[in-house]
Amino acid sequence: MDDVAREKLQVEIDQELMQIIPDYLESRRSDCAEVERLLALGDMASIQILAHRMKGSGGSFGFDEISTIGEALEHASQLSNTEGIKSAVGRLERYLAGVSVTYS
Repeated sequence: MDDVAREKLQVEIDQELMQIIPDYLESRRSDCAEVERLLALGDMASIQILAHRMKGSGGSFGFDEISTIGEALEHASQLSNTEGIKSAVGRLERYLAGVSVTYS
């Protein structure tokens, strides 16, 4: 893994958020499964809503990469781009598996 990729996986969060960050990240893990379920149903509108929320919340919690992925997911769902949706979910799963949080 190169330094840029490693840097994206290390996130420093304000200590005041320490209690809610684990639940936030777990919710994003659940979103991956939910998007896959919605994709199987062909429910692009619900995927778009979920992605829009992810795009808005990521940066608020200090996870800019989650916002970026949410934006890609939202765009793919607007186009009913199944492969783009799957790709964004894969990116999110990899990010969540490797992200390291430190508190300041």
